[in-house]
Amino acid sequence: MGFSLSKNLSDQIADHLIDKVIRFDIAPGERIYEQKVAEEMGVSRSPVREAFRILEKTGLVELVPRCGARVTGLSKKSIESYCDVFALLFGHVVRR
Repeated sequence: MGFSLSKNLSDQIADHLIDKVIRFDIAPGERIYEQKVAEEMGVSRSPVREAFRILEKTGLVELVPRCGARVTGLSKKSIESYCDVFALLFGHVVRR
């Protein structure tokens, strides 16, 4: 994966991990290993940790103290809330 200068490294790593979760390369409930991601992407562990924090804010990953990151499962309620947000965003785009 090539890195873009226009985006923060942690954001790029987070985007990469989001893509893997969406494609089910990383399954719900599966642990994501910081060292493995760092080696796969050729970066240090610090930006990977920051990417995990970014993903935690979105609700895609749960950070477990002393255990690392784990992909959260999608519930019916979370899917409905995402759909509500997307509907609002698409409505805004159409109005523009």
